[in-house]
Amino acid sequence: MIYWALIPVVWLAGNLIHRWWIGMRHRRWQCQIKNKFITEGREPFTVGKGATAILMVHGFADMPSVFSSMASQLAELGFTCRVMRLPGAGEPLAVAARQGVETWLAAIQAEMRDLRLRHNEVWVLGHSMGGGLAALLEITTPGTADGVIMLAPLIKVSGARAPVLSPRLWFRIAEVLLPLSGVVESAFTPQVLTKDGHEIRYLRDRFIPFATYRGLFALIDRLQRHCGELRVPVYAALVADDQIVDTAATQRWLEAGELKRHQIDIFEECGHALPSEERLLPELCNNISNFIVNT
Repeated sequence: MIYWALIPVVWLAGNLIHRWWIGMRHRRWQCQIKNKFITEGREPFTVGKGATAILMVHGFADMPSVFSSMASQLAELGFTCRVMRLPGAGEPLAVAARQGVETWLAAIQAEMRDLRLRHNEVWVLGHSMGGGLAALLEITTPGTADGVIMLAPLIKVSGARAPVLSPRLWFRIAEVLLPLSGVVESAFTPQVLTKDGHEIRYLRDRFIPFATYRGLFALIDRLQRHCGELRVPVYAALVADDQIVDTAATQRWLEAGELKRHQIDIFEECGHALPSEERLLPELCNNISNFIVNT
């Protein structure tokens, strides 16, 4: 009987130890990078002076810098590229923990309204979670964008890196076991983001609040409820062996509806972070440009 009585004590002690350990690692990480994440790669930017604008939305635990090369190449092809920052990205954990689907969508909507004041044609491009948000925004507020560009979009999390159980179930277990921590350290490695693991040269968010994960899974649930409802032209670039998102689920989601016009390209020999795959960018940017121009 005494052993059962020890379970809450062990659980509480484990929570407190994990909270201290995560806090220590977070502080050490901040000291190591000297808070560069606050100034390097975090700020939104605009390049190009084209008549057609493209709003670029980054993904989970990412920064605007993921689009540095891609935005420049699209600008050279004649577009105005506005690269935004989602609320919570590169901000203190307390701020990031207050963000979710609604605040992310509201920020994208505000950027789109601003671009509409100066451009007759505005497209929204999203990578990973940003791709899912771009699609959901157009579904829930039709007419926001003239078209959607989805790069390895988040429709379902891949189970490739989740042993035995699904990623969602592993997260639920973490929530139950570690409620006092409220933060986990990102398990993303360069090798799953890009093919050779060397292209990621900017700082990403490394410590992620549970609230951000809840927002991610809430986005997935909403996208599933709206499967087949996207009506504007869609260009999608998918990764054949994506370790982060489920490519097959994305294909099924895209093909379930009656899209006005769509093109799906599947890229081999690359990682999830398509905007950081430098060798593929010329082809990818040309595909995007041709799709927009010919729509």
